[in-house]
Amino acid sequence: MNQAEETRLLRKIDQWNEADAFSRCIQVIEAIPEKERSYQLTLKLSRAYSNLAVLGDNGAHSRDGEVDGKLLWHAIELLESIRPQGENDPYWNGRMGYAHLMAHSSSAIAYEYGKRWLSLFPENLDAQKFVQDCEQYLAEEKRLALDMKEREEIIQSETLDDKKEDAK
Repeated sequence: MNQAEETRLLRKIDQWNEADAFSRCIQVIEAIPEKERSYQLTLKLSRAYSNLAVLGDNGAHSRDGEVDGKLLWHAIELLESIRPQGENDPYWNGRMGYAHLMAHSSSAIAYEYGKRWLSLFPENLDAQKFVQDCEQYLAEEKRLALDMKEREEIIQSETLDDKKEDAK
């Protein structure tokens, strides 16, 4: 595929992505042999898998709230396959952060990619919002962990008190 053909295809993929036709993006990109896919096509393929996993074609998951973890992990694997080219690409870091945020119950990994994204593209409002969101999620996770620790301590204390009562 020459550069002009790829540029046209990338524009078409972006249009399908905007139309929530993620399966169509995947179908077209995967029709290209893996060894012939460029960095950009692999990046767009990962995006399509992430979006299909979280949003679904035509917003299907916005109605059912389902997230397909297997598709997210496949998106991450695709991004890992182009890590050498992507590590200094703000878009790659954004996609990696998004995929990890949606695939994990913790925001810590996503936050690291978000910070990298923001450092590479400081004026990007999406990167700024992503980092702020991750910071809020991390604060909430910390608060919940402290709440759980307090609950565990109360349960242990009550259990010890019960054992003391039983011994009397």
